[in-house]
Amino acid sequence: MKRKNKGIMAGLIGISMLTGSILTGMPVQAEDITEPLPIQEETVQNEETQESTGQNEVTQGDSGQNEVTQEDTAQEENVQEQTDIQENSWRYQEGELKQTPQYRSRAAEYPYAWKKVDGVYMNSVGKPIEGAVKKGIDVSEHQAKVDWEKVKADGIEFAIIRCGYGNNFESQDDKQWLTNVSECERLGIPYGVYIYSYAKTEAEAKSEAEHVLRLISGRNLAYPVYFDMEDKSTANLSSEVKGKLAKTFCDTISSAGYSVGIYANLNWWTTMLTDPVFENTSWSKWIAQYNTTCDYGEDYDIWQCTSSGKIDGIKGTVDLNFWMDMDAVDKPDGNQGGNEQVNPPAPSPTPTPTPTPPAEPSGATLVVRRGNEYHFKYTLSNGPADLIIRYGYANDEILVGDWNGDGVDTLCVRRGNQYHFKNSLSSGPADVIVTYGRTGDKVMAGDWNGDGIDTLCVRRGNEYHFKNSLKGGGADKIIKYGRTGDSVLSGDWNGDGVDTLCVRRGNTYYFKNTLSNGVADTTIPYGYTSDSILVGDWNGNGSDTLCVRRGNQYHIKNSIKSGPADKIVTYGRTNDVTYAGKWK
Repeated sequence: MKRKNKGIMAGLIGISMLTGSILTGMPVQAEDITEPLPIQEETVQNEETQESTGQNEVTQGDSGQNEVTQEDTAQEENVQEQTDIQENSWRYQEGELKQTPQYRSRAAEYPYAWKKVDGVYMNSVGKPIEGAVKKGIDVSEHQAKVDWEKVKADGIEFAIIRCGYGNNFESQDDKQWLTNVSECERLGIPYGVYIYSYAKTEAEAKSEAEHVLRLISGRNLAYPVYFDMEDKSTANLSSEVKGKLAKTFCDTISSAGYSVGIYANLNWWTTMLTDPVFENTSWSKWIAQYNTTCDYGEDYDIWQCTSSGKIDGIKGTVDLNFWMDMDAVDKPDGNQGGNEQVNPPAPSPTPTPTPTPPAEPSGATLVVRRGNEYHFKYTLSNGPADLIIRYGYANDEILVGDWNGDGVDTLCVRRGNQYHFKNSLSSGPADVIVTYGRTGDKVMAGDWNGDGIDTLCVRRGNEYHFKNSLKGGGADKIIKYGRTGDSVLSGDWNGDGVDTLCVRRGNTYYFKNTLSNGVADTTIPYGYTSDSILVGDWNGNGSDTLCVRRGNQYHIKNSIKSGPADKIVTYGRTNDVTYAGKWK
């Protein structure tokens, strides 16, 4: 891979982990996609989602014939327009938002409630919100027309937009959906969606999922699709039935290539959504609790903290939400949770409520892979992905590099000895397909001649066959280095614009600064023998260095030296496959 202010490649380490986290949904071939698939991110909205433990139920008989049973007919008859239904729940009454929230602190509200003060989000009594990394809102037609330019300027970093309610009829689309989603896309505000559910049968849950899919087709979601489970008409359904409804909805959405989640309030989560299906860790959890803290005892992605938020560009009030990094949260023990705060601290004398946007990254960052879905992060920081795409199959081998010299790294799918290169971070067909080497070869990527374009190197034992163009044919250069059993990394270790090799033996690294035989130029010990390693130019100085990965924690070193990490970042999940590159 090239390194002159170009992208990096995360080596071959982690490729063996490809079976770790496979997303549900139909895989797509790199060369067969004709339209971009929807983009998603990991966020939670006023809904919860869980994965089901059973097989997908079908309406056909076991014989496989298209039989229609009486039960099926009854279910289909229930899928009708719901013109006489109004929202009734813990926060709605006869279709109108209640003015009094479910929970409220009796302490005086902090003057900078729910804003960022000295770089930290504060709650309504002036205490830091543990784990809060992004502030967002959720909106529907109840907020009427929103001035999204003012919303963005007021520090809102994401939105969850209601697309509609109930079954799949245009009359049940949210009246502000099209305006809201179009404005978020125009202004670059990352968003997800939710649907208010009235489903009492699996047929209705499927219709509600189809309602969402009809509206989001061709849209670029960055956050999940949430199933809003809160209406009083469904409260008396058993937990098992609620689980079947959630599974039907989530399976339908995820099979179309989108991330899913469940929204409910704390009481529903702890007393009604207790079926094992809701323990599905691939479903995002969105918890509503109007309080100074969220007392839910398990991991969740979004906390809806108040319905009384005040945001420029929105008349009246709006729900406020925080995207959470649960690794930074001291989780409650189950005995906490009063709504009262005693002796709240005095306001800071020099508050800074307006957040300062982070500087654009100049070096390598991370992408998490789950099956054939890729969650790209543009900064070395905690928090949700900035871009999510699908590409290739879940079991494809992936290489990372700057294949066209534009300074941005993209993906290459390898299938046997055929390589499908993509020159943009998007779904769709490959831009270049090349046949090179043999099916059983080990392959690395790098900028081997310093021209700014990454190409391939075939490794056979301790012999390396370098190709300086994305074409078939013979190698341009062959060298021997190290031993047949060595683990090998590629990178630009001295900043001269040319990638070379590094042999890893245990926790000792042997760096070579030229593509030649001979002894290493630099040798250092770093980390543990059991560590996984990524390679990247993390600070944008032109030189690649090492990153130790331990679970979902990344220990980044900005120099080829031993010693402690210069930066530690938490991102994704422990069993994710991760690569490094310059994505923007």
